[in-house]
Order: sequence, then structure tokens, then C-alpha cells
Amino acid sequence: MAESVAVLGGGMAGLAAAHYLGQLRILPRVVLMEASHRLGGWVSSTTYPDKVVFEHGPRTLRVMGNAGMNTLALAEDLGLTDKVVSISYSHPSAKNRMLLVDGKLHKLPNSLKTLFTKSPPFSKPLALSALRDMRAPKVINNDESLYSFVNRRFGSEVAKYAIDPMSRGIFAGNAKELSVNCIARRLHDVEQKHGTVLVGLLKDRKYAAKLDPDLQNYELVKKAKKEKWSVWSVTGGLENLVTALEKNVTENNVDIKKNTPVKAIVRSGDKLVIQTEQKELEVNRVISCLPSNVMSAMIQPISPKLGNLLSSIPYVTVGIVNLEFPGHLIDEPGFGYLVPSSEPNRILGVIYDTCTFPQGDRTILTVMMGGYWFKDLFGDAPSLESLLDVAVSEVQQSLKIKAKPTRHHVRILRDCIPQYVVGHSDVVSNARKLIKDLKLPLTLAGSSYDGVGLNDVIMSAKNAVL
Repeated sequence: MAESVAVLGGGMAGLAAAHYLGQLRILPRVVLMEASHRLGGWVSSTTYPDKVVFEHGPRTLRVMGNAGMNTLALAEDLGLTDKVVSISYSHPSAKNRMLLVDGKLHKLPNSLKTLFTKSPPFSKPLALSALRDMRAPKVINNDESLYSFVNRRFGSEVAKYAIDPMSRGIFAGNAKELSVNCIARRLHDVEQKHGTVLVGLLKDRKYAAKLDPDLQNYELVKKAKKEKWSVWSVTGGLENLVTALEKNVTENNVDIKKNTPVKAIVRSGDKLVIQTEQKELEVNRVISCLPSNVMSAMIQPISPKLGNLLSSIPYVTVGIVNLEFPGHLIDEPGFGYLVPSSEPNRILGVIYDTCTFPQGDRTILTVMMGGYWFKDLFGDAPSLESLLDVAVSEVQQSLKIKAKPTRHHVRILRDCIPQYVVGHSDVVSNARKLIKDLKLPLTLAGSSYDGVGLNDVIMSAKNAVL
């Protein structure tokens, strides 16, 4: 009898895991279990009758590294080659990223020349930060906050105006709590080895991650390298990647069960039993792509210690407001702008969606708010109207937009981004060691553990399977 595998969670990690299980020579019997009525997790696109697309979660994917190439290869395997849209590194959205400081937009340095000139809000050329790194003493540790690491090696302004807003844009998180060992491990490793970051990177060039030659043979990967893609997406919205994955796993005879929340997981000899409201399902193996804070309760019957480890990973809630305006209203095209936490604004940043991928004679913006600061700024249950008011007021003031939006969409993504706080890698390694020690046929994958980006999530699913 074929091995049976339960994939828990129908987000991008769960769908990818089901896809990669379908590529195995000995195809197991796979059941994909999702608590909600839809698949894709936080990847969600709304397409209106006039073909305008709003993205409510991730909207683009990067090309760099094995994880980036792997997702391009996945898109090609799914038959999406002709639907992939991209921009190159020379595109304004790839080059121009702004900060909002003291009510003014400032373009971040984006060339060798601008590194050697003073660019507000920085009070001196960023190149001088390299000199500080040369002089800064090494601090021996296993981990520290990303903010602390950058502050002592490159200076307070780099930490305040580069690392702080970047952490807000990627993690919606507080750089003073996020782990350098998780987010910038290579920088931390070379400092621990060589005592300096920049010189250490040069000395350790040969230890940089090697690119997978099999992935480089894909046509999309070759095209991305030739045309120097920065990011890409899918025509009609990134949710079309979800649709293609769902079609693929269905064709591979994966049994998809939506509206099926898991209550608990118990042990039965060398197998695991998945308990739901309807029935119990005994399987040889479980791949959990659930958020760690959800999985923690389910695994308690087997190991309270493992449950406690998983529940220790914090999450943040993000408000997302999509706004559409008539005409082209962005004076300086770019990816968008971020707001440092030191500023009084109530938002994390604004993405200029139609600067990256135009949608006719209109401007579409996505305003991100809350994150680590959501409850302090908006309370436990703000109205969607109140978030909309904040978003409209922000873009009208910062971008000098006088018009009112012709269309909008507001969504609150609760507990959507795990926070890799100091010590996160120890939590994850201890959880996986405990699973091994208990001899559980369980694998952890998804955004809670090895990276929050879509590329990382998909790669974690592939590693869990293969």
C-alpha cells in the first residue's frame, strides 16, 4: 500500500509541498487540508470587471539565488511561462526607493556615485559607513538584534534610515527585536570570523552559496538572467500562481479538503492521526505548512514542549489598503516609500503598484499599516473605514494627491507575518531536534521557520518533500 501523507495548510507552502510530492517517483497518497474556503493563504488578488487588479498580499517575486530561480522553474513547470511579466534592474521601480522623513520624500542612494555624495536624510555619504565597519570592534555572540548589529558596525543613521524601514517593509517588524542571525546571517557570520563585514565578505567570496545548475537550465531562468530581471509576477495577479498550483495538484490526484480545520494530532504507533470535526485520518507522514502559532495547539497532545516552542514565535497583524485614482499621479516613479519608526506617521509604507506594472490611465497604490505597532496605533478591532481614512489622508499629504480614490479595498491580515526575533534560529532548531528525538513522522515548513518571502516559503516546502 502506498505511503499516505497529510499536508496541513493550503497556503503557498502547502500547495508547493503537494506539487513536489507529485513529482516523486513513488507517488504517495496525499491529502491537503485547509481550514478556510480557499487556497493560497496571504496571496490574494481581486480582479474587477474592467480587468483592474488589486493585490492584497505579496505581489512580486525576486529572481536572485536558488530560491528565486526555483520559483521561476516552478512557474515554468506549471505552464505559466507566457503569463510571466517582469521588470529589469534598470526600471524605476527597481532603482528608486524612497523614505518619508520629516514629511518629505527622499530617494535612497542607488548608484556608486550617490554612495559618495550626501543624500538626505543621511547627514554624510553612505560610503563613510564602510570606514566605520573597518574600525568597529568585533562583538562575539550567537545572535543579536539586526538594529544593534548594523548600528555598531555601520552607524546609527544606517540603522535608523535603512535597516529600520527595511524591517518594517519586509517583516512589518521592529528591527530592534529581529534577529541578525536569521535575516542577515552571512553578515553576522563573516563578522564573527573576520572581525569586519565588508572585508570578510571579500575574503569569503568562495564560500558564497552555489547556484543549482539544474535550475539554471530552465528557460525562464535563462531569460531572467539575460534580461536582468529584478522582480516578476503573473498577468492578472499573483493569485493566478495559486490557481495553477491548485490545478496541478488536483491533476496529480491530491485529495484537497477545504473548510477542514484540524483539531489535534495524536500518535498511533509509528503513524500520526489527524483529528478534524468530521473524522480522523491516519497517515504515515505529516508535512505541516501551518503557521507555528496554529500548529502549536494541534501538537500539544503529543508534546506540550514542542507546542510551547512553536507558540513562542510571535506574529504581527497588518492593515492593507488598496487605492485607485484616475490618471498618473506619481511625480517620481519608483517602487514606493517606507516610513521609519521614528516618524509620527501611522503607516509602514506605500507601494506604487502601477509604477511597476501599469494598468491603463490610473494610479494604484497599496498602503501598509500596523505590523508590530498595530494594536498601539489602531486598537484590537479598528473599523475598515478608519483604516481607509488613515490611508487616504497619508497619500494625499505625502504624494500631494488632491483627488479622492475612485475605488478602494481594505483588509486586515491578522497574524500574517511571523517575527524572527533574537533567538529564532535556536527555537526552530530545538523544535526540529525534538521532532527527531521523538521519532515523529512530522516535517515543519512554511513562513514560520526559514524565511517569510514567497521564494523562501516555496523552497522550504520543496526541502520538506525532497
